[in-house]
Amino acid sequence: MRRFGILILVSVLFFSTLPSISFAEKNTTDLRKEMIYRILVDRFFDGNPMNDKNTDPKDLNKSQGGDLDGITQKLDYLKDFGYNAISISPIFENDTNSYDGFSVVNFRKIDPRFGTNKELKKLVKEAHKRNIKVYIDFVTNNASPNSELAKKTDWFNPENSTSSEKKWINGLPDFNQENNEVANYLIETAKYWMDQANFDGYNLQEVNNVPVSFWESFNKEIKKKDPNFILFADLNATSDIDLNKYKNLGFNGIYNVDSVADLANTFSSQNQSLTDIMKQQADLSKQLGSTLLINYVDDEMTKRFVSVAVSKGQYPPSRLKLALAYLFTTPGIPLTYYGTEIALNGGNIPDNRKGMDFRTDEDFSKYIKKLTELRRTLPSLTDGDFEVLYDDSKGMTLIKRHYNDETTIIAINNTSLDQKVHLDFDVVKKSNELRGMLSDDLVRPNKKGFDIVLKRESSNVYAVAPKTSLNIGVIIAIPSIFVAFIIFLWFARRRNNEEK
Repeated sequence: MRRFGILILVSVLFFSTLPSISFAEKNTTDLRKEMIYRILVDRFFDGNPMNDKNTDPKDLNKSQGGDLDGITQKLDYLKDFGYNAISISPIFENDTNSYDGFSVVNFRKIDPRFGTNKELKKLVKEAHKRNIKVYIDFVTNNASPNSELAKKTDWFNPENSTSSEKKWINGLPDFNQENNEVANYLIETAKYWMDQANFDGYNLQEVNNVPVSFWESFNKEIKKKDPNFILFADLNATSDIDLNKYKNLGFNGIYNVDSVADLANTFSSQNQSLTDIMKQQADLSKQLGSTLLINYVDDEMTKRFVSVAVSKGQYPPSRLKLALAYLFTTPGIPLTYYGTEIALNGGNIPDNRKGMDFRTDEDFSKYIKKLTELRRTLPSLTDGDFEVLYDDSKGMTLIKRHYNDETTIIAINNTSLDQKVHLDFDVVKKSNELRGMLSDDLVRPNKKGFDIVLKRESSNVYAVAPKTSLNIGVIIAIPSIFVAFIIFLWFARRRNNEEK
C-alpha cells in the first residue's frame, strides 16, 4: 500500500514537470505535408502468387512476383511508419522480359503479373481509408518495340536522333509527341486511367525527354478534367536538365534530380559540410516558386544510399538517420525508396532493386516513425521559414524553422566529434527553453544563452517553448493526495479488522 502511494506521488510530480506540447495534428491536403514512399511494384510484396509468370528469385533481371495486391496487404505497415502517400512504378502491360514497367506493350491494360483493374481500385480504396494518397507512374516517352503502336512508324522519332527530346532511351522507340495523333492518344489514355480508379495523381516519367509543348497541352487537359489531380515531374538524370522549362507548366512538384548525388555524398561520410546542399536546395526552391521540390537520397535509378555509405567505410544506419533527419525537416516533399526503413543495400541496377524484406530493426523503425510524426504535427517543418543559424565547415549545422507562433531548431552533427553550439538570447529568448523532440533533451538557458550539445553523428529537433515549472495547482493538490491516501489506509485497516 505504501509503495502504491509513493508511486502516485512520484507520478504526479513527474507529469507536472513534463513539457506540454501544444502542436496539434491537422488533416490537410497541402502537398507540403506529404511523405512519399516509393515502390517498385515487382520488388515489394507478392500478394497473389497465382499471377506470377516467368519469375526467378535468383535473377534480379527477371520478375520477382510483386503485385498490386501485395501493396494493398502492406498498407497498414506503411501507415504505421507514418507515410501518407505512395508512389508506384508503371503498371501497364509490359514485355515479358521487363519488370520495371517501362517497356509498355499495351497502355490501356494492367500487366497481368501486377494484377487487374479491380485490384487497382481496391488498392486505391484501401489506401484512401488510411488517408494515404496513391500516385502512379505514367509513361509518355516511349513504348515497347513489341507494341502494336510501334508499327505506326510516323508515331516515333528516328532511332538515330541525338536530340534529348527525341532520342531512344534504353533502345525503346521514342514517341513523337509533336504528332497530334500521338499527343491526343497519350492524353486520352491518361484520362482513361483516371476514370478506372480514383487515384490521386501521376508521376510523369522522363519529363525532360519529352517536348515542353506536349506538357503544356497534357497538363492543361488533365487539370481541366480534375483541377485537384496532382502532377509530378520526374526527370531523366542522364539528359539535359533545365528546371526553368517546367516551373510554369502546371506541375505540382518536380523531383530534385540535381541534388540526389550531392545529398548522398554529403551524408554518407563524416565531416561533410551541409553548406552547398542547403544553398542548392534554397536556390532551386526560389527558382521554382510555388512548384515543390521532391527530395530524396536514392531511388531505383541510383545506387542505394546504404551502398554509398558502405563504400566509404561508414556505418549505414547512423549515416542514413542523419540524411533522413535532413529530408524530413527541410522544405520540399521527402521521398524514401522502399527498403530504406530496413537500410536495404544495393549498388547499380538491378542490385538496387532487390526484393523487399519486412524484418525491420525496432530502433531504426522508431526513428523513422518519430520523424514522420514530427513532420506531421509541427507546421514549422513544412510551412516555416528556413534560416541557417550555425554552419560549420566540418558538418555541424543548426537550422531554424518558424511558422506563426511556432519555432523549431534542427540540429545536425555530421562530424566525427561531439559538438557544442552556443545561441545568444537574441536568437532564443531567455524566457524560453529548447525541448528535444527527436531524442530526449531539454536545454535551459544559462547566464549567456543556450548551449546545444550533440553527440557525433546525431541529430535532434528542438521546439522553442516557454520554460516549464512545477504546476502550482498540482503542488497545492499534493497534501490532499497524502490526506486521501491516509484515509484510504485507515478504512482499509478498519475493514480488515472487522472481517477478522
